[in-house]
Amino acid sequence: MTQVSTQEGTEVAAPEAVQQRCEWITEQVHRLGRRGAVVQLSGGIDSTVVLHLCARALGTQNVVALYLPDTSTGPDTLAFVEAAASNAGVRLVERSIGASIEAQQPIEQINELIRKYEPGYDPATHAYSVNAANNVAKRLGALVYEVAIGPRHGSPEKTLRMSVEDLRALIAYQNRKQRTRMLFAYAEAEALGYAVVGASNGDELDTGFVVKYGDDAADICAIGDLTKPAVYAFARELGVPQQIIERTPTTDTYALAQSQEDYYYALPADVLRQLVGDGESVPSDEAVQAALEHAPGWKAAALRQAATGLAASLRYQRNRSLRP
Repeated sequence: MTQVSTQEGTEVAAPEAVQQRCEWITEQVHRLGRRGAVVQLSGGIDSTVVLHLCARALGTQNVVALYLPDTSTGPDTLAFVEAAASNAGVRLVERSIGASIEAQQPIEQINELIRKYEPGYDPATHAYSVNAANNVAKRLGALVYEVAIGPRHGSPEKTLRMSVEDLRALIAYQNRKQRTRMLFAYAEAEALGYAVVGASNGDELDTGFVVKYGDDAADICAIGDLTKPAVYAFARELGVPQQIIERTPTTDTYALAQSQEDYYYALPADVLRQLVGDGESVPSDEAVQAALEHAPGWKAAALRQAATGLAASLRYQRNRSLRP
């Protein structure tokens, strides 16, 4: 599939590349026997680009933008969502998933877990996030995570040193959100006879920045081969609203300010992709040395160890119901 070119340091998507991708989306949706698309819309660049591609490929009347807020959703997210849906010319459907997540596991259990480390934690005024611990990762040669807390919808102010067991419990709780979103997306799509078109990009899918059976689960991954810069190139060619192009990418997972780099990328995405390769083989000495040039503070042994751990994680995430 046609990609993008680079002009003066900026990725540029040719009109033919957009048209070719739209034709592919149309072909795949119809091959599945579906007549339209449901796109989960977060107000971010990835889902907005996918929504515009689907609207152009299938017709605006055959595309639904699905907005799935919960109790942690940022106060400004809806404005971005509405701008994206309006610009694409598609119908916007909102379904709150907060009650569904609460029914699966009460948030008070998570609040109590955090209070083990910060007794004064009050969810009415405080929030938490799980972030990549970059300095620890460099030292240990592993993609390590830590929990930060701060004012609700504000910036992190303190890092908690949690046990591995409690950190896993917290991450497992948060992963419910992505899986619940997909549950709602498929319910909406099946009622309409539509396909679920996912918004995970190539950087995310190739480096494991997804939740298994969550945001990696879709009938079609419309931008699943594109790097993040290429997604922005498509956004500019598609006429995506400028305020969305300029918005800082976020996971929209926690009620605490957090960028995607805070959450996952202890190393640049292109470096991670280079190191992990197909996820099946050990990175070569040449790949490690090349990555070192773009990984300040890392040592070769630590990079190799991190790549081995990431490859194991990718194998788990990509596995689907093994058969004998």
